[in-house]
Amino acid sequence: MTVPEESLQISDISSGAIRVAQELHVTGGIRAFGSSAGFWAWHPVTIGGAIHALKPVPINSILNIAKNLGAELFGGNEISGLGASLHSRVWTPLDGPYNGQPQPADLWINIAANADRAGDRRYAELANHISFSLRAAGIRLRDASDHYRDQLLAAIEEKRKPGILFSNLPLSDLQLAFHSVLSELGSARDYLGVLLGYSFNAPPSIDAMNRFKRWVSKAAHSDLRLEPIVDKVLRGYDQTSSDPWLADLSEYRNEFLHRRPLGSGEGARWLRLCEYERNGVIYPFIEMPLGPSDSSAPGQDSLHRFVSLQRCMTALMRDAAASARYAATPAHLGAQQMPWEPSVDWTTKG
Repeated sequence: MTVPEESLQISDISSGAIRVAQELHVTGGIRAFGSSAGFWAWHPVTIGGAIHALKPVPINSILNIAKNLGAELFGGNEISGLGASLHSRVWTPLDGPYNGQPQPADLWINIAANADRAGDRRYAELANHISFSLRAAGIRLRDASDHYRDQLLAAIEEKRKPGILFSNLPLSDLQLAFHSVLSELGSARDYLGVLLGYSFNAPPSIDAMNRFKRWVSKAAHSDLRLEPIVDKVLRGYDQTSSDPWLADLSEYRNEFLHRRPLGSGEGARWLRLCEYERNGVIYPFIEMPLGPSDSSAPGQDSLHRFVSLQRCMTALMRDAAASARYAATPAHLGAQQMPWEPSVDWTTKG
């Protein structure tokens, strides 16, 4: 079922000049700052012990440097209101091959609006919840990246030795940011489970993804398991698959939110300064390694791991949006001319 396209008339729009800055987030606490020329400045690098920025750098080189470090370019931040008391930050997750396409959080808010116009209040409510949790998970990853950034610059300033584990009081803020990431990813997962149950006429007791999984796995619902989105969910839980990421996410959430907080065990309780050297330039970055007995990614950096899980959730929610009951296209604005420029396209800079 789809909703016909509808135009919304708008009026009384004003425009003005504001100061805006753009930055790219790379795992490890690294930033790339945008310039008016369309290039970027990679920061930090050290040369002869002094901190510098590597510039000008085109976007493809940012991706290549990150790859050489084993890092990930995973988000863009647009900061407006510079010079004012209160800044606004618009976060755009960069999800690999989907760069430049509408974000799943935006798709689901469109689905919610179309469901509401069709009178399907329950579907609209669940779609809204999915959108909120997806957006919140991305922002909390940004917050974790901000803490990585602070730790990286402090470690360089304090001349910490690379490869040596260390801890400090602000580390707890970073751990709390990851608690929020896992909470929001778990909420998005469960809202999708409820929405799928509602779509397939499951009983009201199906109020989380684990209950939907048990319900749809019954012999009487074998036909539903042929639905592409249901198959993707079940494969995400299948421990024999190449990437049982939904099972891994559920284990992290249950462990760190119900059994013991992140950092109370052997993993994610230490930081480590790392360096990559090339042509006399040192590229420093920070890691917070998971424990050696981690259930799915022993020793991997925490931010890198949770970015990976967020990207898996993004891909699943994009597929779910494509098969949703209502269209994921927005209403058209009935204005003659848009008095502002579109948001920055992070994929075309440089």
